[in-house]
Amino acid sequence: MSRQIPRVPTSCPPGFLGRYTVQPGDTMFKIAQMFRTRLEALTVNNPHITNPNIIFPGDVLCVPAQVPIPCCILLQAQPPLPFGTGGVAFVHFSFLGTQAVSFLANLPAPSTFGTFNGYVGEVNIPNVGTFGNVMFPTPENPPTYALTLDFPTAAQLTPESTVVIRPTNLQTSASGSIILQGRLTDCKR
Repeated sequence: MSRQIPRVPTSCPPGFLGRYTVQPGDTMFKIAQMFRTRLEALTVNNPHITNPNIIFPGDVLCVPAQVPIPCCILLQAQPPLPFGTGGVAFVHFSFLGTQAVSFLANLPAPSTFGTFNGYVGEVNIPNVGTFGNVMFPTPENPPTYALTLDFPTAAQLTPESTVVIRPTNLQTSASGSIILQGRLTDCKR
């Protein structure tokens, strides 16, 4: 039995900068529903798939997104930070087909920045709002902090969106100044 060589686009058109790898059982109709786009728009923006009725696991499709997904952003330090401090944001699609941002950062004790005992990761989408949550530390010492934010369909990430990490006080909800920051325009594959 011969194996189908995955079809991969050389580039994706504006508005369809995300990439999705076809899974067993997928159809173009099912993928269009998952990404909340018209079937016609999905097929037109994937000319490397000559017959949209025949797709194979491993094929890669261009899907709706204003930024190239998946991609990674190296977060830049805002003030001078202790040696070893750094972080990244990984922009990807969640298992539900929604856009998501995962944070991973090596950070000093939150108390380094004042009366703080935790960190938050936030994404600001201009003209939509700021989404954020508490980052979770790993058990090793010092810990690595992590968080994934899933976005509702109405909150599409844009190139102007920013991602930040800041210290927080988990009891009072007071937040400190931004210590790591990046923009989705810096997203790299």
